[in-house]
Amino acid sequence: MTSPAILLALTLAPPVQILKPAHHGPLLDKAAAIFTRRVEARCGPATSKPVTIDLRVQPSSASGAYTISTHGAALRVTGHDEAGVLYGLGKLFRTSSCSDGAFRPGSWRGSSAPAGTLRGVYLASHFGNFYEAAPISELETYVEDLALWGVNAIGFAFPNWQYDSYDDPAAQANLTRLRAMMAVARASGIRVGAMVAPNQVFRTAPPELRAKPYPDDWGRRGNLGTNLCPSLPAARQYILDAWARLLDEYKATGLDFVVYWPYDEGGCGCSQCWPWGSRGFYRISRDMTELARRRYPQLQTVLSTWMFDTPPAGEWRELSDNLEKDAPWISYIMADAHEDFPRYPLDQDVPGRLPLVNFPEISMWGMSPWGGYGANPLPARLQMLWDQVKTKVRGGLPYSEGIYEDLNKIIATQFYWDPNTTAAATLREYIASEFSPAVVTEVTQAIAILEANHARRGNGSFKSPPHDTAKARALMESANAKLSPQIQTAWRWRILYLRALIDDELAKSGGIPQRATLAEPFAELIRIYHAEHVHTNRVAPPAFR
Repeated sequence: MTSPAILLALTLAPPVQILKPAHHGPLLDKAAAIFTRRVEARCGPATSKPVTIDLRVQPSSASGAYTISTHGAALRVTGHDEAGVLYGLGKLFRTSSCSDGAFRPGSWRGSSAPAGTLRGVYLASHFGNFYEAAPISELETYVEDLALWGVNAIGFAFPNWQYDSYDDPAAQANLTRLRAMMAVARASGIRVGAMVAPNQVFRTAPPELRAKPYPDDWGRRGNLGTNLCPSLPAARQYILDAWARLLDEYKATGLDFVVYWPYDEGGCGCSQCWPWGSRGFYRISRDMTELARRRYPQLQTVLSTWMFDTPPAGEWRELSDNLEKDAPWISYIMADAHEDFPRYPLDQDVPGRLPLVNFPEISMWGMSPWGGYGANPLPARLQMLWDQVKTKVRGGLPYSEGIYEDLNKIIATQFYWDPNTTAAATLREYIASEFSPAVVTEVTQAIAILEANHARRGNGSFKSPPHDTAKARALMESANAKLSPQIQTAWRWRILYLRALIDDELAKSGGIPQRATLAEPFAELIRIYHAEHVHTNRVAPPAFR
């Protein structure tokens, strides 16, 4: 007679059985663990024989490529490398489902290889936003989710302008957090990098070394008052000394790449530095690269051209001239803007004929506070911007201020993986995987309405008369009724559901938040974002004081 304990053990079998090659590295173990946890969380303990998944590594076409195939009763995920196995498991998970505790593999079979080599995201950790405030365990889960979609690089920035020095206790706390985030990314096979404004320094830097004002006719270049003039020998040395210390602070995790940022923050308008993008910025970034490669010889460099020639100053043309005669030290040129993509790299050769990557604004565009009303899905806008650049861009680093634009990150990541995919296709896959195939049509229709009503002012009022908010809310309520309790309470669903609810309530009240209807939705968003102690109202929902 079988004992109750044995029966329980049989009942609680894992929903999948992972087979790994005898010789493999830590990333394959990590990939198997991530996948198994996701399946167990979605399916619960298996009530039938587990599905066998055989993992293989077989060099084929390109780093990150994978194949999903059927071999007898087992599924096989073969990667060009261990990263490819991870991405293949991500695809398998997204196209599968659960039923009565059983894992039901989807029907997708085939091979896929990434086109973009830098498929990243910049996680800005400041203002008390999600990346600065969430528990590391929660952040680890989120980074793993990004890895499953094919993200292979994450950029981090140390906000030195907030502090007196590296020895400032608050600065050390921020660095400890950044190193923990980097370690989390590395464990999932993701490269880590530093986003730096080369002449931005601590607020205690000598005033006599400060940068000179520069043109900002369009109000886009930003200035927090801590920029130095690198054409002054003492200022240049201060910058390089501070950079050397930061490189040492990252010694435990290492760096794979660095992104040099010209404006917002950065810049100097003195006669030696101006035009900044092609003179002062270019020279100090090159000096910093030389210093960094002494510590990290394989370091890749990304030179951003954010806000070049706004207004025109010849920065793009002079950068091209510099790279024609300078020894190569840049790995990628980055370009993007608040609106349409800059014309120069589209109409001319990319400076130095280097690979081009973008920096889509997925967090802040058109809404304040950022994420303050829930999710901000922008599939149509992102498709419009991608269509301008998809034949030239080799990847990118979307700028993220939080998790409310999770869908936007994934759309950009899939563009980098396959330039010919569409935002609509990614949207359908995302909805089916994260919520349910049964709600794809309703949620897609609701998201189109949310995007049409996206733009608003800081007080919550819509910039244009809102329309169909009641319809979007009804669509989301209908979809909600079809979801499992587990999905109904998941944060990705809640931020989208709450966005439809909040938009409808704001439309009824003329854009003025009412305590009776919105106090709890706003409070729930604050809990999801861990925004209880934000440093600014930019990254938190409106609160009723």
